[in-house]
Amino acid sequence: MNLEQIKNLAEEVIKLHDGKHYDLLQEISLSSPPEDNEDTITEEMYIEMCDDITQDQGLLSRIEFIDILKRKGSHLTLWKVSYSATDDEVFWGIGFDDETLKVKDVHVNW
Repeated sequence: MNLEQIKNLAEEVIKLHDGKHYDLLQEISLSSPPEDNEDTITEEMYIEMCDDITQDQGLLSRIEFIDILKRKGSHLTLWKVSYSATDDEVFWGIGFDDETLKVKDVHVNW
């Protein structure tokens, strides 16, 4: 597994949260199992999430890598992200499946 590739992909995932790239994010993400259907992000939810980020934080201005945590069958990348409308830093955690290198989970906290 190439950790640099995972870092590049994670950074791209953060940049794709602009409300315009739902289909691309779907392509690079693992599908939710049928029993977790309520956890599936719809295009409407994605656009709403991106609008919330823009309204609360502004436009993306800086992405800083923190670390990668090894987990059973995956890696979790940790990021500190800054936006134009606030001095607060936003935490992003993006998990990748080791076998497929697809996005397994995304955590954002501001």
